[in-house]
Amino acid sequence: MRVEEAVLPGVGRKYTITVRSGDRLVIVVHTSGKRELQYFEGDADEPAAALDLTDEEARELGAILAGVLFHPEAVGNTRSKLGEKVIEWIRVLPGTRLAGRRVAEMPLPPGAHLLAVDRPGAPLIPNPPPDTLLEVGDTLVVAGTREAVEALKERL
Repeated sequence: MRVEEAVLPGVGRKYTITVRSGDRLVIVVHTSGKRELQYFEGDADEPAAALDLTDEEARELGAILAGVLFHPEAVGNTRSKLGEKVIEWIRVLPGTRLAGRRVAEMPLPPGAHLLAVDRPGAPLIPNPPPDTLLEVGDTLVVAGTREAVEALKERL
């Protein structure tokens, strides 16, 4: 897979993803948060399909693609590539230092990334903004190296 990035002055950024088959996915991320997706078959000049997404829809799609909502078991060559990477679900329990703090205050060690906050009775918060207030009962979806995620769990 090859990813190319281009700055679109006054608009945002354009990402062109070319996969092994030669097909391309072009994603334009507008400064407004809107996303345009276009799918091109092979060397075609015109897209075979196009889709406009809101910022919220794009974040939800990203969470699905990242395996936040469903984490299939890695098989074959993928297992070796993911060998040092993990995704963990960490619950915010009563008395935890995280309860009542903002995402920006989380002690994330280098190599650990907060992918989402799953709050009971509320929609999933993919890629939560820094001002998101963490509550008892939230489940944090964290990804990174095994060492970084383990270090985060120890700190919490």
